Amino acid sequence: MSRLKVVMSAFLGRWFLRAVFFLNRQTVLNGQRWGEVLSTGRPVLICCWHGRLLFPVFRWWREGSHALAGLHEDAEIISRIATKLGWSMMRGSSSRGGRQAYRQLLQALEEKGRVFITPDGPRGPEYVVKEGSVKSAGGRVVNVLGEPIDAGAISEGKELEKMLRDAMNEAQKEADAWINREI
Repeated sequence: MSRLKVVMSAFLGRWFLRAVFFLNRQTVLNGQRWGEVLSTGRPVLICCWHGRLLFPVFRWWREGSHALAGLHEDAEIISRIATKLGWSMMRGSSSRGGRQAYRQLLQALEEKGRVFITPDGPRGPEYVVKEGSVKSAGGRVVNVLGEPIDAGAISEGKELEKMLRDAMNEAQKEADAWINREI
């Protein structure tokens, strides 16, 4: 993709997202959890499945948070949009630039920052319309804040990984159930 296409895609994408958010009703489930977590003064790692990242990126931009994105072209577009919204972007992935991005992520967390990541990364198959994308076109945006996890109280990496996965799946189920009751 040429640089001009990336710039134009990011510009149009930002305004498209603004239109989507302006024209649709928004609901935040468990929103009090955000304030509770921020009031602790501790660092926050915000996690979202890759296929659901646009709405949290647009919803939480006012918080002055950091976000991690890969170095591929799609990530370049979303990074430009997120930067325009006020996110501080960290770039890298497990296959390219990961060490530097990981150091930046740790630094942001050490400074009691907030970091947004998609732990599962992009997945295929490419160009296949999934049921969730059709349902999401129904004019409703739902953000679900899961139960906070105190990573400092967990000694095993595998245990933390399981807790994070379970919490994210539970938040996704809650959002899906809420949307399905509206359809």
